[in-house]
Amino acid sequence: MTIAKGPRPWSIWVFAALFLIAALNRLVLGLASLPVQQEIYQLMIPWEGWNRDWTIVALSAVFSIAFIPVAWIFLFAASPARILVTCMGAIKLINLPGMVQAASAVGWAVSWHYWLEPALTAAALICLFVPQSNQWFKGRRDEAKDTFS
Repeated sequence: MTIAKGPRPWSIWVFAALFLIAALNRLVLGLASLPVQQEIYQLMIPWEGWNRDWTIVALSAVFSIAFIPVAWIFLFAASPARILVTCMGAIKLINLPGMVQAASAVGWAVSWHYWLEPALTAAALICLFVPQSNQWFKGRRDEAKDTFS
């Protein structure tokens, strides 16, 4: 993979910012309420070993993993990363009612902070498919074809 040359469109900058802010929001909310987050993880992944430390590790891993597709998209204009982010974001948004139910089941009051991450994720996904982004990704594909010809 080669690093994409030239300026990134505004939509790619906004995507990267919104996606990383959403990931940071998840990390901060999880760390601020570790016992509740631990119970949520216990409901999602039944395992007797969930404790405070493993909850912090899981939250940190989820936060770190968010950087990978952002780097692929921002640095390399990788279309497969755009598809991956779209699929995972769609799954997150589709699963939102179940997550609200799980949070309510363990006594977590669902405040506006909880809705911030899905809203930022949806806005970030929209930014990936505006005309400027489509042209940028298409330009990278055309450039790659010329390179290997």
